[in-house]
Amino acid sequence: MKSVLAMLLAMLAVAAFPGGAVASELRILARASYVSSDLLEKFRRETGIRATVEEIPDHIAMIGIMTADVSGARSRFDIAFPPDHRVAELIEGGRLERIWADRLPGFWNIEDPWRSRSFDPRNEYTIPHQWGTTAFAVDTRLHRGEIDTLRLLFDPPADLAGRLGVLDDADMVQLALLYLDAPRCTLEAERLEQAARLLAPLVGRARMLSPDTVTTALNDPALALAVSWNGDSMRAREGRPSLAFAYPQEGNLVWTDVIALPRNPPNRANALKFLTFMLRPENAALQSNFNRYANMIRGSETHMLPQVLNAPELVAPWPAKVGFAASCDGPAQRRHEAVWATVKAAADAGNGR
Repeated sequence: MKSVLAMLLAMLAVAAFPGGAVASELRILARASYVSSDLLEKFRRETGIRATVEEIPDHIAMIGIMTADVSGARSRFDIAFPPDHRVAELIEGGRLERIWADRLPGFWNIEDPWRSRSFDPRNEYTIPHQWGTTAFAVDTRLHRGEIDTLRLLFDPPADLAGRLGVLDDADMVQLALLYLDAPRCTLEAERLEQAARLLAPLVGRARMLSPDTVTTALNDPALALAVSWNGDSMRAREGRPSLAFAYPQEGNLVWTDVIALPRNPPNRANALKFLTFMLRPENAALQSNFNRYANMIRGSETHMLPQVLNAPELVAPWPAKVGFAASCDGPAQRRHEAVWATVKAAADAGNGR
C-alpha cells in the first residue's frame, strides 16, 4: 500500500510541475555579478523558494539563449533581465510570457516615467528593473586634467595613450557617434562608416574588456582609462579610490534593464512571486546596494546605503548633465552590433590574431 501511495504522489507531482519544475525552485538567467545573493536568500526565507542563477557574460548571450528555445517548448528559465532595446523583438518573436504587471501587488511603486514604456505600453510583459550610464572611468592620479569629454578616448593625451580599455559592447559605436556629433541611433550608412573609421585605431591599440571583467580590469594600474558602466566603475572605485567616472559633454548613453519571464517558464507562479518581491522598495534597494545601479522603485532610496545613493557615479556632479536619450530600438542596436563586430574582426586581422 505504501508503494502505491508513493507512486500516486510522484505522479501528482509530475502532473503539477511538468518539465522537471518543482514548487520551491526559481531559475534565473542574469549577467555575471548582477544579482545579489543576499536578495535571493531573503526571497528564500520569505517564500521557501530557492533561486539558482545561471550567469552569462553579456546581454548578447542572454538574448541568444532566450531566442534559441524551440517555439512552444518550455524554457529553462523563469526570470531574465533583458535590456529594454531588445524587448520588442522578444515580444514579436513570442519569447516572453504575459504577466500583466499592473495586476501585481506593488506595481504602483514603480516611478511614473518607467511605466507603460513604448516597447511594452500596456505593461503586459515586463517590469522595469534598473538603469545606468555608459562612459568611462579615469585614474585621476595619472591624468589630472579635464575628464568630461570623449576626446580622452578617441584622441587621448600622452598620459593616457597606450593605457586604454575598451568595453566589448556595441555601446562603443554609439559613443563614437556622439563624438562625431551624429544621432546616437542612426542607421545612416555614411555616419556608421565614420564611426567605424574612428573606432578602428582605438580598438587596435586598446585592451578589449568583456562586460563581466570590467570591474576587475579597472583595478589594474596598467589601465588609466576604461570604458565602463557606472555601477562597475563605482564598484572598482572601492578598491581604487583615484578612479573618477566621466560625464562627457558630448553626451551620455543611458540604458535600462527590465525583468521578464521567458515564454513557458517551468515555475511561473514562483516567477510572479519574485516580480512582486522586486516591486517592494527594500528589495529594490538591496539589489542596488549590491550591483551599484539605480532602480525605478519609489521609496527605495530610504533603504539604500548612503555611499551608493550619493555616489558620483549615480548623481552627476555639477555642472555635468545626463541626457536621458531613449535607448536605440532593436534594428538600430542590431546594426550597431554588426558594425562593432566588423571593427573588431578587422583589428584582429591587422594584429594577426
